[in-house]
Amino acid sequence: MDKKHGLRSLTHALRRLHQTLVEVARRDHEKEWGAVAPGELLQLLTKHPGFEWLRMLSQLMASIDELIDQDHVGNEEMHTAYTQTRTLILNPDNVSSPFPDRYRDILQKQPLVVMEHAAVRRQLEHIRSTFGLVK
Repeated sequence: MDKKHGLRSLTHALRRLHQTLVEVARRDHEKEWGAVAPGELLQLLTKHPGFEWLRMLSQLMASIDELIDQDHVGNEEMHTAYTQTRTLILNPDNVSSPFPDRYRDILQKQPLVVMEHAAVRRQLEHIRSTFGLVK
């Protein structure tokens, strides 16, 4: 597996996790404010304070996508993507943002989120072992 393929697999798992988290956040929002139109959801994700906690994950996915678009992904870039993802998803208490508390809470209550979390964890482990990265 080359680095770009590894990053694509990781970002695919992150997107599934993100999509699941967005659905949970949307349902929570709708309980309080009523139904959200499809076009409105994007506005909520980018501007509403109640969705701010998800933006760090969105930014991480965007930065990995930028790496994939580069001509060459070096060891340092690969390690940075791995470390940032590992920190955000597996060690969120080390992250200074609203993400950790909300993520931990949802992870405790939503089995589908647990499954997607496990998929990201597997991708991280595969990347670590394939490219010899240090935890």
